[in-house]
Amino acid sequence: MGLFDNLETKAGEIAQTTGLSVTDVHAIANTFQANLTSSDGNPEEAIEAAAAQHGVDTATVREIIARAGGLESEIGDIAEHSVKPGGI
Repeated sequence: MGLFDNLETKAGEIAQTTGLSVTDVHAIANTFQANLTSSDGNPEEAIEAAAAQHGVDTATVREIIARAGGLESEIGDIAEHSVKPGGI
């Protein structure tokens, strides 16, 4: 189960906790994921970029990620999809 599987079930709770709308929570999470894949998997760069793009602090982005399942699940999900058959 990846980050976005948890996000779907917890978006309302995350929005309430962070003071954001559910739409904003989804937008920030989507931006984080896009930044993570474009920053060679560097979570700090992805967090900082998502925070800057949405005008929130990095702690808010981290809280969204943590409540949605954490970085480990997202990085594992990305790694699973990026491994090419026969590449290992």
